[in-house]
Amino acid sequence: MQLRWPTLQFKQRPAFYAGVVFFIVALLALLWAGLKIADWVQGQQSAPVRQVRLYGDFHHINATQLHQTLQQQYVGNFFSVNVDQVQQFLLQQPWVYQVAVRKQWPDALVVVVTEQQPVAVWNQQQLLNQQGDIFEAPLQQLKTELPQLTGPQGSQQDALTMFRHMQGLLALHKFNAVALGLTERFSWQLKLSNGIALQLGRDDTLKRLQRFIELYPVISKHKADAVAEVDLRYDTGIAVRYSTEQKRKA
Repeated sequence: MQLRWPTLQFKQRPAFYAGVVFFIVALLALLWAGLKIADWVQGQQSAPVRQVRLYGDFHHINATQLHQTLQQQYVGNFFSVNVDQVQQFLLQQPWVYQVAVRKQWPDALVVVVTEQQPVAVWNQQQLLNQQGDIFEAPLQQLKTELPQLTGPQGSQQDALTMFRHMQGLLALHKFNAVALGLTERFSWQLKLSNGIALQLGRDDTLKRLQRFIELYPVISKHKADAVAEVDLRYDTGIAVRYSTEQKRKA
């Protein structure tokens, strides 16, 4: 039996060398790719935020001014911009209710702002939104005239809820309320757009308001003077004060 080992080794050497060369080339290629990726990542770490994209339905917020402020303060390194800080900054601005902030590759900061929707002025200095929450904003920037609500601290949601109930009842009969006050003794006082003030007391408030609506044609009929105030806190009857007369019970 004849051995052929030397011949086999000779035939395998070119394939072996080719494998070694391929391995070395592949290793060098991986090293090169790794260096390139490292350079790219390092370059991206210093990539700037070049633009701020601001979105929202703005009525009271000056969108141009806010956009300029964001550009000046937060355009910079893409990775170092803290979206939480941007959000906190925006939530401290007047008229801002909610904010969503995110980074958009490669160089944009996207900001979506939900504006406060004021529904009433509270204690002549603050505003109430649709949820009955108090917020601070310049009253002179209001676009429409809002109802005036007043009351003790912490009663704003009760006042807004009561005003909505009263306004709904009045609207059915072509009346409109412009102000509602809650005294320290929790007595309700309502003012209508025609100038009439209603004293409604603490209990059965909506029933008393309904009584006014039913009696208004009677108390305003054949009267040259306008009705100034109606006191509905009586169990039976009402007291009416006209613009040039003292209060009297009807």
